[in-house]
This record gives sequence, structure tokens and C-alpha cells, in this order.
Amino acid sequence: MEDRNMRPILQAVNDVPLRVSLQCCETLRVRGSGQLRCESGEVWLTESGSTGDNILVAGEDWLLRPGVEIVLSTLAGARLSVCSRPGATA
Repeated sequence: MEDRNMRPILQAVNDVPLRVSLQCCETLRVRGSGQLRCESGEVWLTESGSTGDNILVAGEDWLLRPGVEIVLSTLAGARLSVCSRPGATA
């Protein structure tokens, strides 16, 4: 059963990052390859198949790997960017 508070996003091959605002208590699932960057705030990150969790704060990146889903959540809101090509900037 899907959590109604989760928002899946579709990611295509892109050089320009997709920017996403995550509101307080929202959850986001991301699948694909590329790079995730926390632009502001902080997010709790759980990677499928991992036994641990991570916290990303503003300015930190996470490498997205093919076939691995990550779940992001925030308690205070955050801005994220997702790009299929690591190192790409707008």
C-alpha cells in the first residue's frame, strides 16, 4: 500500500536540475541515477537495501544509483535539486 503523503517524481535525462520544495512532514521517493542536492533545510534519507539512514543538510549531495530507491522526509521543510548528470548546475 502506498503512503498517500509520498510524492513520486519522474526524472528524465537532464543537464538542468529539477528543483523540488519539500514541505514540513512530506515524504518524497526518488529512483534513478544522477545526483541529489539539498539546497536548503535538512532531509532524512533512507536508501533501499540499507540498514542505516542519513541526514543531508544544505550544500550536501547524494549520488543516486540505478535500481536503488531513496526516500526523503523533512520535519521543517527543505529545497532539493535532482539531476540525472552529476555535477550539472543551472
